[in-house]
Amino acid sequence: MIEPSAAPEDPAAATVADVAAALAPRRAEVSASISDVLATRIDELRGDPALLDLLAASVEGNVETILHVLRHDLAPRDVEPPAAAMAYARRLAQREVPVNALVRAYRVGQSHLMEWAFAEATRRPGEEATAASQRIVLVVMDYVDHVTQHVVAAYEAEREHWRQGRHALRLARVRDVLAGRTPTDPDEQLAVETTLAYRLAPVHLGLVVWLDHAPAESGPRTLDRVALDLGAALDAVGRPLTVPWDDRTAWVWLTRRDDGDPPREPLARAVARHGPGLHVACGAPLSGVAGFRTTHDQARRAREVALASGDGAPPVTLFDEVGAVALLCADRDGARAWVRRVLGPLADPEPGVGRLRETLRVFLATGGSLATAARRLQVHRNTVKYRVARAHEVRGRPLGGSENDRLDVELALMACAWLGPAAAD
Repeated sequence: MIEPSAAPEDPAAATVADVAAALAPRRAEVSASISDVLATRIDELRGDPALLDLLAASVEGNVETILHVLRHDLAPRDVEPPAAAMAYARRLAQREVPVNALVRAYRVGQSHLMEWAFAEATRRPGEEATAASQRIVLVVMDYVDHVTQHVVAAYEAEREHWRQGRHALRLARVRDVLAGRTPTDPDEQLAVETTLAYRLAPVHLGLVVWLDHAPAESGPRTLDRVALDLGAALDAVGRPLTVPWDDRTAWVWLTRRDDGDPPREPLARAVARHGPGLHVACGAPLSGVAGFRTTHDQARRAREVALASGDGAPPVTLFDEVGAVALLCADRDGARAWVRRVLGPLADPEPGVGRLRETLRVFLATGGSLATAARRLQVHRNTVKYRVARAHEVRGRPLGGSENDRLDVELALMACAWLGPAAAD
């Protein structure tokens, strides 16, 4: 049972009740005035007639409830928020109207309602008007704070529910495309593209984005923002297609303007802006439905390499840089045996041997240039020369006995660099 918040003999309460009683017959006029103000001042609340009708119903429900609270001297936090207000909050969530627009609507509506109440209060004697106005301010502010908490909670719950349903449908459509079940009929393909809000004809760049740890806020929302930032960094066309895989991982497709190689530095800078613990694996840009599938598969393989490398993985892993290693990841035991056969003792896990491996890898990657390798490793060229010679000694045979031997050594060294010496035990 709702109890009055003040004693009946309180003069201020009696004046407030009188003001509320005077406004009650005009609540439709008051509500319409507030609705007009909200639709005019808050751009996000302008929409189709159905949405505006819901806004009007929400405002009217709140006005009626507030006047009831004022008239009967009720505790604002003991009343239930109007059903229309809760329904309107849920509809805004479905339309993806920002929640701050909803909160602002309550603040603006509160201010406008109090103007009506103050105008009515001033019809009373001075002291009564002042006391009543002060009391109205406190009650209305308490009510708005109370109801805002409820409508924001309803908004957040509906948005999460809506997003999960939408993402489930999008994931189903993406799975169909990846499995080769893409409709060939133009109208059906258009329907798929409409569901995905993404075209399947242009050049695609597939990404896998993941977090080391689940964030404090919703993971999908965090990954959505990351995908938008990556798209901006790569000058992508339109919005990315983002499909949550779990609470820390998302599949992302960007539409590229051409099939040029994705630049590492802009990607790395975009990832760094989101702090540590964020990783991106990137396929190669490819076009059409087949390209949509292939670039995604490449991104997933690049992610496998990054995960296999543990803490040594860079924030950005490009498939074009690790494609061969990605194939080795498909058979880790076989790869381990092959690397040991190619490198011999040079595959041992000791730190000193690891420095020799890395020096030889960079030396070969730079075309056998001592000066270039020294700059990249930030050591003296004589140090590079010594380590390369020592690497040959540890391996037990010189490099280049055949063209295939050089290629095998380069690949085995790359496998150790990405997968670690444990992969070569």
